[in-house]
Amino acid sequence: MKIPHLDPDYARARRQQWPKAFRTALIFLLVIWGLFLLAQVVPITQFGTKPRTFEGLVGLVTMPFIHSGWPHLIDNSLPMFLAMVALYGNYPKVAKRVVLLSIVLTGALVWLFGREVNHIGSSGLFYALLSYLFVSGFLKKDIQSVGISIAIAFMYGSLIWGIFPGQEGISWESHMFGFLMGVMLAYNTKDIDRPVLKDWRLDEGLEDWEE
Repeated sequence: MKIPHLDPDYARARRQQWPKAFRTALIFLLVIWGLFLLAQVVPITQFGTKPRTFEGLVGLVTMPFIHSGWPHLIDNSLPMFLAMVALYGNYPKVAKRVVLLSIVLTGALVWLFGREVNHIGSSGLFYALLSYLFVSGFLKKDIQSVGISIAIAFMYGSLIWGIFPGQEGISWESHMFGFLMGVMLAYNTKDIDRPVLKDWRLDEGLEDWEE
């Protein structure tokens, strides 16, 4: 019986990526917190994505870095950090591309189809990364990626409801479009950073015991 598992050399190389992934996620988090503190003295929260307005185009880039208050910032910080670590730890070759495209494409869809309010916050990017990790895990046959995404989703069990309308003060559009962007990017990059697998035979070595 054959059971696929990570090639030992590949698994070792992947583990070596995690310290760098941790640092990258921490820098991202520090930028978000730094901009939030700046917003206490400079009115930068206005630079979110404002659908179908010229000034709202800047939000295609700035939306994930702006938060409305301490609860908003704190709620997004840990899940965003975990998703970033998992992305850069599992898929370092494509991680930067996934983050940049998730930000810009999610923002563009919100700008085109969102409600006429100021959309801010990193949760849209978080939904994109979480769905990317989950779908990539299946497409690449990467059990670790699937497991991490499920663990994060389990920690925040109400996440699935964030993609539906009806919650006051929440940009469900950025959640939904972020989720869809993650799925699309997972499919488009399914052949990049694919884990190297080896087949381990459950009955391997048993012939040595046969008389």
